[in-house]
Amino acid sequence: MTFGQSIKSGFSNLTNFSGRSRRSEFWWFYLFIFLISIPIMMLCFIPLMVAVVGLGGTTSDGTLSDEQAVRLVGASLVSYGLVFIVGAIIFLLMLAVWVRRLHDAGYSGHWMWLSLAGLSIVPLIFAILEGQAQTNQWGPNPKAVEGGPWPHAQQMSPTYSQNPAYPQNPAYPQNPAYPQNPANPQNPANPQNPANPQNPANPQAPTDPFAAPPQ
Repeated sequence: MTFGQSIKSGFSNLTNFSGRSRRSEFWWFYLFIFLISIPIMMLCFIPLMVAVVGLGGTTSDGTLSDEQAVRLVGASLVSYGLVFIVGAIIFLLMLAVWVRRLHDAGYSGHWMWLSLAGLSIVPLIFAILEGQAQTNQWGPNPKAVEGGPWPHAQQMSPTYSQNPAYPQNPAYPQNPAYPQNPANPQNPANPQNPANPQNPANPQAPTDPFAAPPQ
């Protein structure tokens, strides 16, 4: 699955927690979400940066005034609140395809509950694993459904398994019309000219007028 196809599939299946997803679909979509999350996260810290720039300065003893502290704390809460909201949205965008990726590897989607405990590394490792070749309880192998390169290695094309239309050229395995020329395998009518192999009717030509008389 290409980068564009994975993005289209990811957004069109945001609420689909059944079935299976290939590694290419998951990781391409994961890369897309990661790339767009970087600038969004930076925007979330704008209130905090504005508050820091607007501090102006500290008091004579080097501390912040009460008003400055309140403004800084408030900006921090706003920024980190935005980061939390964006992170939750990103997680929800990834949740469905992540669950389907676990299904493809043969694991239940309930492993995603570990993410709430800060252990999202565990289902992320499961997402790296190869999908199961056979149909499992969550559906058929998506590679076979999409006709990717893998299923052709598992099951040869029916049009070219042994080329049933021409397995060994049954119309001409050994040329049955002429295996060894059964009408004349070794010229049975005349293998050594049986009608005259050594001229049995005249082995030494006795009627030869020039033949020497027998001794």
